[in-house]
Amino acid sequence: MLSGLTMIKTHRIWYVPDLNVWGTPGWGEIDLLMLENVDTVKSILFDSVNIGDNSQEIKFADLVDFRGNYLPATIENPKIIVKSKGEDIAFIVGEETNETFKIAHAVDITTSLKVDLFVYEMGK
Repeated sequence: MLSGLTMIKTHRIWYVPDLNVWGTPGWGEIDLLMLENVDTVKSILFDSVNIGDNSQEIKFADLVDFRGNYLPATIENPKIIVKSKGEDIAFIVGEETNETFKIAHAVDITTSLKVDLFVYEMGK
């Protein structure tokens, strides 16, 4: 059984104010199949490609919390809540990794958007 102190220390939380979001979402991911014939060697390549991915990739180590402290470079199983400061919205693109995440705002916005982030470490 976890003690109260151990439980608190296993799940860290950060508040990051005033992040400028300039990224926009892409068109999505498509599957790609190519056939190649070089001399007598025939090859088939199957891949997946992002089209028009303009989302903004952010490293946790580059973020500063409200106390002026940098976040750690690695956060175990992070989850992020984005709080927009106006009518326009921003959102997380895809899944967060332990080191980075992607964020974007709606395509119809022509300038960057300020948001606040709540970063939660969920742990194992």
